[in-house]
Amino acid sequence: MRTLLDGHPDINAFPYEHWNRKSKNEIPTHRMEAFARMPAEEQFETAGAAQAEKKLLRVHQPSLVAEVMRAWRAETVGAKTLPAMYEGLAHTYFPAIGRARDAFVVNHCGSLCRFTRAQLDGVYGQGTHLLTIRDPRAVFTSMQGLLHLKFSPERIQNGAVSPSRLERHLKKLETIDSASGYLREFCEDYRNMVANYAACPDVISIRFEDLVTSPEINMRRLAQRMGIRWDATLLEPTQLGRSRSPNSSFDREGATIHEGAASDWVERIAPATKQYIEGTLAAEMAALGYQRADEIGRTVLDAAPLLQ
Repeated sequence: MRTLLDGHPDINAFPYEHWNRKSKNEIPTHRMEAFARMPAEEQFETAGAAQAEKKLLRVHQPSLVAEVMRAWRAETVGAKTLPAMYEGLAHTYFPAIGRARDAFVVNHCGSLCRFTRAQLDGVYGQGTHLLTIRDPRAVFTSMQGLLHLKFSPERIQNGAVSPSRLERHLKKLETIDSASGYLREFCEDYRNMVANYAACPDVISIRFEDLVTSPEINMRRLAQRMGIRWDATLLEPTQLGRSRSPNSSFDREGATIHEGAASDWVERIAPATKQYIEGTLAAEMAALGYQRADEIGRTVLDAAPLLQ
């Protein structure tokens, strides 16, 4: 969704995920209350400036990044809140790359956000919450694909994985009643996502499966709800206006919307994992229009009761 919004002339989308925190799981709640009294350097640390700089260097020349960081510091002198810090970054970064200063800003918070809306507002400021929902069986299968890449034997042997991260990974693999720590944690997060976001009528929710199988219909509806004019770039995944290949756990050819992504998880998920998710998240799946495969192999219904 972030890459589809990227090319719209009225939108500024940061060209990387989880740019503002060292971890997408970290909200500096204890620092936010004292933020206005912090020295400038501590404010920058709280805002994750080092991580933002690291992410920027992946897509821009060091000279441009250095200028953006300098301008960000100058822009936010006397800032009282984290939202003011991130607004300052947007105001310095996007003009530096030739984008409009006052366009809508897209902040990516993770597909299974563990934070309350009040926490997110405390970090970013109040805005529109746009939630892309996906079949939990597909999400977990994708997560497992990423884990295989992160903790491959080659990466471990080459020292690319720290001992502490490897130890945590091994603990998460331990199973209780045939469910790993990863799987139990995932189901809890998914249930919280439905309660905190999908069930709220003021959150703009769209099912991933609907998006990839009928992109124009759904992106036109989305543009209408967001109050932005229709633009054909909303159908093309881009990064800073240039075509971008999917950020999938699995190989996909071409920088386009892949309809097959709606169902290609079916051949990849372990039966025991599928059964655990279907049992644990039965109520959430029914509300979102996901079902066990029927006689023709269909897992997604046309309607999602919770989203009507």
